[in-house]
Amino acid sequence: MTLRVVARTGFATDIGMRALNEDSALAGRSVFVVADGMGGHLAGEIASRTVVDVFSRLDGKEFVSAYELEGAIAQAARRVAGLASEKSLPGTTVTGLVFADEGGYPCARVFNIGDSRTYHLSGRAFVQVTKDHSEVQELIDAGVADGNNWGRRNVITRALGGHSGSDVGADVFLVPLSMGDRFVLCSDGLSSVVSNERISEVARYMEDPQETAQTLVQKALGAGGSDNVTVVVVDIVDCGPQLPSGNIEEETVTAARRIVGDDTVPRRG
Repeated sequence: MTLRVVARTGFATDIGMRALNEDSALAGRSVFVVADGMGGHLAGEIASRTVVDVFSRLDGKEFVSAYELEGAIAQAARRVAGLASEKSLPGTTVTGLVFADEGGYPCARVFNIGDSRTYHLSGRAFVQVTKDHSEVQELIDAGVADGNNWGRRNVITRALGGHSGSDVGADVFLVPLSMGDRFVLCSDGLSSVVSNERISEVARYMEDPQETAQTLVQKALGAGGSDNVTVVVVDIVDCGPQLPSGNIEEETVTAARRIVGDDTVPRRG
């Protein structure tokens, strides 16, 4: 049986109450990315756009290998690190997914650096695939905070650029695909002001991916969000052959050396 994945996508972004939209996104054929730039006027915008430019070069491929994804992450890290100057220290978070051929079955490789997120809706289950690289998440992991503690939500512990250098680790998750699956990629302009439960409600009950992306952006603005907000929605309308249940478990791998510590990345203002 021929390996195939057919997707429909939606994309929406808004500047919020900022002077500049430093988010960039790619809603391609087999590659999907949201990057949230940091560093002030022009710098963050250039950093996020640089990441999207690197990943767009993979989008001509029907399926992206683990090696190709690792190479793109490494190249993006080098290129963003190279933007640094005496006057600016650009940085960006990134999350995304690429379609992959895993042993003859269609899968997605979901990745992230920083606190931009990817969610997965499959059947009745809605899960946050990625895990934030942030001080708040570290406090949650340590049991001293919960998801409602946003006191230091702007402090991230990993990013491309800033003080991170040219070698930055990405978390990568292997997710088997099924017809009807939906992925929601977003910058923290959405996830910092709209709960996972509310995101889940919109993702479950809205059919059109473009309308879903636009509605989620409006939810963020309506909740008082002042940051740039960007959403990409990816719907799997056809794929095959279907992976027999239990043959591949969702797993986490490290694509490159991790750099952790709040002094390694710029802090959002």
